Amino acid sequence: MDPILSLAFGLAVSDGKLIRRSAVTVGFGVLAVIGTASLLSWGLGISHVQSEITGRTSPNLIDLGIAIAAAVAGSFSMTRQHLSNSIAGVAIAVALVPPLCVSGIGITLGSEMVAVFGRGTVAGLTNQIAEGSFLLFLANLIGITVTSLVVFLLQRYGSIRRCWRNLLVWLGLLGLLSIPLSSALHDFSVRQEMDAVFGRFKAGQLKRVAIAQSNPRFWSRVRLMYSNVIVVNNKARLDLVLNAPEDFLNQSLMDDFYQKMQRRAKDFGLNDLDVNISVIPNRVYKFDSQKVN
Repeated sequence: MDPILSLAFGLAVSDGKLIRRSAVTVGFGVLAVIGTASLLSWGLGISHVQSEITGRTSPNLIDLGIAIAAAVAGSFSMTRQHLSNSIAGVAIAVALVPPLCVSGIGITLGSEMVAVFGRGTVAGLTNQIAEGSFLLFLANLIGITVTSLVVFLLQRYGSIRRCWRNLLVWLGLLGLLSIPLSSALHDFSVRQEMDAVFGRFKAGQLKRVAIAQSNPRFWSRVRLMYSNVIVVNNKARLDLVLNAPEDFLNQSLMDDFYQKMQRRAKDFGLNDLDVNISVIPNRVYKFDSQKVN
């Protein structure tokens, strides 16, 4: 956190040397964290992920707001001797290191993830861990830098007349980054609605799940082990892992299930829906909206 605050301070006082040194330190720190996480992930042979990792792969404006709050606390504590520097450490723990570590782990996993469910192993789940978590880090980095710069100016460190160009550049970067984050916020709301549907399925509330209402007794014998929804620009990719008795589900049932999912996708405002269904014992059904249509 200190190099980032130093970068913001250098921008506030227009100190080119401090800006360069801080930027280099931040760059080395980023590479060190990602490299360490990648090496540990590779050395430990990590092949599947948990919610602590997937939760940091879809940043939105809410995450940017958290980063801004962390920046206010960190930069203000830096200008007050009686305040503990541990506040800045908390900001690091909340906003910076976790997404970088997740990026490093995502790099070692490749383009597809593998998940283990009891005695069944499912491969081919979409992996967007490295990209999404690094976008989260960039949002936090730029948000912290801009907010700290403003806090320093309000504390009368530096002059707006000397650093207005620096401020405009970083505000421009923040604005550019807000575009995908605002789109991600809409995608996030759609994903939350879809996750809520599968949450009711997992809880056995089949009468409240449209795709299972026609035959709740049948679907009560099917367990939803895993669901992951990725929504980008009104296009969704859905990964499902189901557990069912041997030969209980067949291609015809899965085709009907997919058609119901397509109709429900339109209710969520989605243009396309690709579905990858894995069934334990291991069977895989893949539905590409472009090929089906």
